[in-house]
Amino acid sequence: MRTRAFILLVLAAAPARAQSAPGVAPQQEPIVRASDAAILGVALAGSALLVKYDVRITAWKGYSPFQNSSRVRNTFNTAAFLGGPGSIAIDAALWGAGRIAKNKDLATDGETALEAAALSGAVTFLLKGAIGRARPLVDSTRADNFSFGRGFSAGFDYQSFPSGHTTAAFALATAVTMRLAERKSPSVAWAAPVLFGVATLTDIARVYTHHHWATDCLMGAAIGTVGGFAAARWHERHP
Repeated sequence: MRTRAFILLVLAAAPARAQSAPGVAPQQEPIVRASDAAILGVALAGSALLVKYDVRITAWKGYSPFQNSSRVRNTFNTAAFLGGPGSIAIDAALWGAGRIAKNKDLATDGETALEAAALSGAVTFLLKGAIGRARPLVDSTRADNFSFGRGFSAGFDYQSFPSGHTTAAFALATAVTMRLAERKSPSVAWAAPVLFGVATLTDIARVYTHHHWATDCLMGAAIGTVGGFAAARWHERHP
C-alpha cells in the first residue's frame, strides 16, 4: 500500500509542460514547493506518533519464519545493498551508459538521480549527527535514546535517524520516475513499481537487520522523495 501511494504521489507531482500563448514565456514551476514541506511535516509527525511502537516493530525480526528463513534473510540483505551503495552505483551506471550511448535522456536520468542522492544524503547526514539516535543494534529496547550532537562525536552506532539507505533508495526511485513521467515514457508503467518496490524492501530490510527503527526509515523515505522531486524540477527548468 505504501509503495502504491508513493508512486501515485510522484506521478501526480510530475511537472506538466505549460501551454502558453505565442511569444509568452511559459510559467516555470518552483524547485521547492509547499507540498514538499508537507511531505516532510507529515513524515516527522508520523515518526513522533509511531516512535512508541518502534520497539514492538523491531521485535518482529525474532518471529518465525523471519528468524529461521535464509531466503527471507538473503532477500532483505540484497534489498539493503541495492537501496544503499547499490542505488548510487545504479545512478552512476545510468549516467555512464547514457554518455557512452550518446542518449541524452538516459544520461540526464542518471545525473538527476545522483543529484537527488547528494542533496537528500547531505540533509540525512546532518540530521544523523545532530539528532544522535542510538541504533537498535545498541539497545533494541530503547527507541527513545536520543542525544543532541552525539551522532557527530560517537559515530555509526548513534546515527540512526533518519535512514541513509532508505533516503538513497527513494531519491533514486523518485528522480527516475519523475523524469520518465515528465517525458511521457511508456516505461514508467513498469519502472515506477519496480523502483519503489525495491525502495520499500530496503526500508523493511533496514529494520530487519536492526540497523534502523521503523521511524528512521519513514523519515528517510520522505527526505529521499523530496530530494528526488527537487532534482527533477531543477532539470526540468534547466534542460
